[in-house]
Amino acid sequence: MRRSGLSWVRRVAEAALLVAVLVGLGIANYRLALQAPGGNDFLARWVGANQWLVSGRNPYDPQVSLVAQTLIYGRPADRAAGEDVAHFAYPLFSMLFFGPFGLLPYPLARAVWMTILEVSLPVLAIFGMRLGGWRPSVWIQRSLILFSVLWYHGFRAVILGQFAVLEALLITGALLAIQRREDGVAGVLIGLSLAKPQMTVLLLPFLLLWAYASRRFSILIWALGTIAVLLGGSLALIPDWPIQWVRQILDYTSYTAVGPPVSILAGLIPSAAAAITTVLTGLAVLYLILEWVRAWGKGDRWFQWTAALTIVMTNLIALRTATTNYVVILPALILIFSVLAERWGPQANVAILMTLGILFIGIWAQFLATVEGNQEHSALYLPVPLLALAGLWWSKWWVVRQVRF
Repeated sequence: MRRSGLSWVRRVAEAALLVAVLVGLGIANYRLALQAPGGNDFLARWVGANQWLVSGRNPYDPQVSLVAQTLIYGRPADRAAGEDVAHFAYPLFSMLFFGPFGLLPYPLARAVWMTILEVSLPVLAIFGMRLGGWRPSVWIQRSLILFSVLWYHGFRAVILGQFAVLEALLITGALLAIQRREDGVAGVLIGLSLAKPQMTVLLLPFLLLWAYASRRFSILIWALGTIAVLLGGSLALIPDWPIQWVRQILDYTSYTAVGPPVSILAGLIPSAAAAITTVLTGLAVLYLILEWVRAWGKGDRWFQWTAALTIVMTNLIALRTATTNYVVILPALILIFSVLAERWGPQANVAILMTLGILFIGIWAQFLATVEGNQEHSALYLPVPLLALAGLWWSKWWVVRQVRF
């Protein structure tokens, strides 16, 4: 009884500490939101939600974008200078995530949103360790959790208020649910991940094809059912929103300069950059399809490796990506670390900590050395996906061998 009483007291104390931390974090974020206006990625979505739910204006209306531009710049955006036109630019059903915040004043909405993102990044790291079936030492766990928040891609995503963090959590949560055979949960999360489709453009077909080939039909039913509900409900509210959304997406590509990272590599040969980009993209898609077929009917470890490969490849060849999207690569890095720990034992801890240190210091140093005004250099798009791709290729032999034997 005494031990049970102490356990109960400990749980209450831990819960109280967690609540205190969250409240303190929220207050700090609120002060930041008041003193340092920003979070422009979130602001554009907040304006769309606010104007729709409070003022009854279509979130894809150019006048709504103008409201967001005025809040950011104090005037209409200068397209010639590459300024963000701040379109809503998300599917209408993403209002499930943005809508509640549109009902709040912007500083409060931004503070709560930042707090959610700051909590989501450590959860993403924890999910990654569980996906890899890896229980590292306490120091490695703490290092990964701290790294998830402070490394360049995570920190930038929080400051900008990027939905990519929640998208990464949806994707990783779906993979974890598949691993645990919670197929209904996995299907719902897969459907919800369409809120940012550029991050699931390759992963979604892989998951659905794998579910069919593995006879996990409940994943298909829940995923397709969720998608049908999202599309049907949103079309009932604004019947032509897909057309308006596509117009905004096309408008973004008309003034944004950075394309897929493979185009940056192809740019090393300017005279043939377009052709090289097309060839590399085509080869990458063919290679992915081959790996998808190889993963059918195999164990979870092989499936998780192929899903990680698909995520990394998406960030290399997607028509439009952003460095904030790279938070979704964190579980892939953790999968590589888990294989390294299996091969090297405790000696791997040094290599893992060194890798985290190099990524943390190296990318921040690269950003500070190349930033122009508030614009990051295109070279920042390359290190993480290329390193993750190399690590996945290195780890494949042991993943495949482990599944086979």
